[in-house]
Amino acid sequence: YFFSQTRSAADWGASVAVGGVAATFNRLLGGPFAHAVEPLAPSALTQPELTLPWQGGETWFYSGGPHASFGPGSPWGAVDFLPPGNASGCAVSENWITAMAPGVVARAGNGQVLLDLDGDGHEQTGWVMLYLHVATADRVPEGAHLVKGDHIGHASCEGGFAKDAHAHVARKYNGAWLPADLAVAPFVMGDYTVHPSGLEYNGTLQFGQFFKVACACRDASNAVTK
Repeated sequence: YFFSQTRSAADWGASVAVGGVAATFNRLLGGPFAHAVEPLAPSALTQPELTLPWQGGETWFYSGGPHASFGPGSPWGAVDFLPPGNASGCAVSENWITAMAPGVVARAGNGQVLLDLDGDGHEQTGWVMLYLHVATADRVPEGAHLVKGDHIGHASCEGGFAKDAHAHVARKYNGAWLPADLAVAPFVMGDYTVHPSGLEYNGTLQFGQFFKVACACRDASNAVTK
């Protein structure tokens, strides 16, 4: 794209050919594929222990089953929770979203908090949790070191399309979004396991022999108490 904006049509082809920018890149930095980590998600992948993303004693509501982790086309690896109360719309919740595991905040802004669980501060390596729709006010800063249960921020509509303030959480491993797929690495939060249904935003949370059903509502069928 850069060369399409800065070169003539005749010169563009040479710039993007094997002997162009690719040759310069390889000479200066080496072949990029030599540094590839394959596979990104090994077959024996085990998720770190996670807890539900809110304070103990509170009841939130399972409002969205597995859906796009981050934008159209990404794996269905995210789930949504509505905070307590009866409020609808985008008013910022007074309830806290909390850290599901210990880690360091690799990035915070635009409604997002990326918590790096291996502690190196790089969201391209190891396990990383995404918290989306986190309000700017009181949001944890980049670089903060957190333990399980520490405050992340408050549920809002910031950072993407949302009709109601809620918490959207998803997982990455080695920079790749993970689906909420039992065959890859079950998405387990405390005693609850995410089960997809094959339909986006649908599915259940299993607690022993009991199931909570995803619903854009607040009632007993999707109420989850930590």
